[in-house]
Amino acid sequence: MTEVRRLHVPRFAFRSADVGRRLDLFLVCAVGSVIGNRVFLIVTGYPQLGNGTLHISHAIWGALMMAVAIIFALSFLAPNNRTFIAFIGGCGFGWFIDELGKFITRDGNYFFQPTIALIYIVFIAMYLVFRGIQRRDLGPDEALLNALEALKSAAIGELSEPRRAASLALLDRTGADDALARQVRMLLADEDCLPAPNPNRFERWGHLVRTAYLGLAQHEWFRRLLTWWFAVYAVAAVAAAVLLSLDHNAIEGFEEWAVTLSSIVAGLLMLFGLLRIRHDRVAAYRWFERGILVQIFVTQVFEFAQEQLAGVLGLAFNLLLWVALRSMIRAEVEQELVERQPVAS
Repeated sequence: MTEVRRLHVPRFAFRSADVGRRLDLFLVCAVGSVIGNRVFLIVTGYPQLGNGTLHISHAIWGALMMAVAIIFALSFLAPNNRTFIAFIGGCGFGWFIDELGKFITRDGNYFFQPTIALIYIVFIAMYLVFRGIQRRDLGPDEALLNALEALKSAAIGELSEPRRAASLALLDRTGADDALARQVRMLLADEDCLPAPNPNRFERWGHLVRTAYLGLAQHEWFRRLLTWWFAVYAVAAVAAAVLLSLDHNAIEGFEEWAVTLSSIVAGLLMLFGLLRIRHDRVAAYRWFERGILVQIFVTQVFEFAQEQLAGVLGLAFNLLLWVALRSMIRAEVEQELVERQPVAS
């Protein structure tokens, strides 16, 4: 038997197989919270909660949401809680970082002009750190821990067939084959000994949506529609950014250059996806997702600084598109994992 080579990874750095999805959710919620909060303040005329002496800043509410996320992480065992933790923690961080102008100026100036650019730099730095966390392949110890997490889900009726298949595939791929790994694998492989799944309402809705998508994806007309949709979207994103930036007959200032260049980058990423879509739909979707994330993290932030209504509408649209893409990727990957599993005799 070939000996499995284990990397020397500190125990605190063992990662979840879902780390990418949860970190992306955290960051997208943070960006959405910053822009959504600023829109709310503009529409309502910058209301203040307090009196002549006290002012309860929305950074406090952001800190409260982050505290809720920490309490959930420390207190509750259910693995699916981590999606909620990523959501509420991201929203709280967005509300907190939105007050950056007050934290770095002597007069507590929320409207400090460079604030949007500084918040953008924070988000980009976080994105790069998050990508660094995901870069290394999972090892056998991490595969075993993720398999144990799957068993925890099974114990409370939340282990879906795709999740079970993914855990088994990860054990096989990493070569986890010590005594404990073999026992865990045996439990996961024996479907009859696992409690029957009892998904909650949101999981059932998600399963129905993914099943409907997989049915549509079998039709050639649907695949062509997706191809044309992203082709038109890529061209429209670049064209809209250029037109917005040329409203004074020239591209002026850092914000207009940021909108224009980031839109071009997003369009090129989607073009790479279009070139792959016939041969590898999941790879194409991941390129589309990269383009959408550039739009969310860069383009919409600076577009909001220029044209608030256009920035908000663009962000809302891109968030919906990102959610749809994540669901499509998940559906394709889960179906592939389930199909690879050997049929029980």
